[in-house]
Amino acid sequence: MTAAKAPPNIFDEDALALRRLRAAKREDSFLMERCVADLIDRLLDVNRDFENVLIYGPSTLDTAIRSKLPDSKINNISTFETLDTLPSRPDFDLIISLLRLQSLNDLPGGIIRLSKCLKADGLFIGAMFGGDTLTELRQVFYAVDEMHLGGLSAHIYPMVSHTQAGALLARAGLNQPVIDTDRFTVSYGKLNTLISDLRDLGETNILSERVKTPLGRAYKTALEATYKDMFSTQNNKLTCSFEILWLTGWTPHESQQKPLKPGSAKMRLEDSLKDIRKRRP
Repeated sequence: MTAAKAPPNIFDEDALALRRLRAAKREDSFLMERCVADLIDRLLDVNRDFENVLIYGPSTLDTAIRSKLPDSKINNISTFETLDTLPSRPDFDLIISLLRLQSLNDLPGGIIRLSKCLKADGLFIGAMFGGDTLTELRQVFYAVDEMHLGGLSAHIYPMVSHTQAGALLARAGLNQPVIDTDRFTVSYGKLNTLISDLRDLGETNILSERVKTPLGRAYKTALEATYKDMFSTQNNKLTCSFEILWLTGWTPHESQQKPLKPGSAKMRLEDSLKDIRKRRP
């Protein structure tokens, strides 16, 4: 039997851990606050209370989430900073992950590991950056790299698409998968403010193939000037796009509605269309 291939080492996990440790000492990111607010709306729409909840992310999310929900909605919350510390038993009826999944070297395996912590009929809710995030900054890096470095270097990591996100839920064996998207644009007065927002999440460049020597002042000056030339608004603000993919799925249970088997519909589509035509005036 051929051994399974190890996932590619896209991210420098030591650098990621260090940057998340630093991020924990900074103020809460507006991006995380946006996700928490969206999560609260989603949980309130679910006609169910949750006894045991697992959060894959910083421990501060416990208070942020609990403070915005009725006391009865969530009882016990356990937070896990890394996947390595996850329990091995399916003890949870809700798992939450906000803006962490996109930095996993083994993203499919990570979602599978999380799903295995769910009880039958348990709910998984995850939010992660999608492929349209930082598209302007990515193009600016391309342009400046060509001018100053004579070729491209690694700055912004690859992100999944809407279709790929759906495949990840299916691969994890989750039922009733739903992927929806929160797209929005932010205007920044300075490039450093955008970089600071990414630092608040620990999401600055942690690619294994990144250039590890600091970028010089000339490069940084060119980066901001090029950004203004390519993507500035009428009032000279820098435009930056974000895309947050929301992944929702349930672990299988006999009570869940099952899709009809092929050919089991009571009326064929052709017959239904004929019926509609007969009713037309």
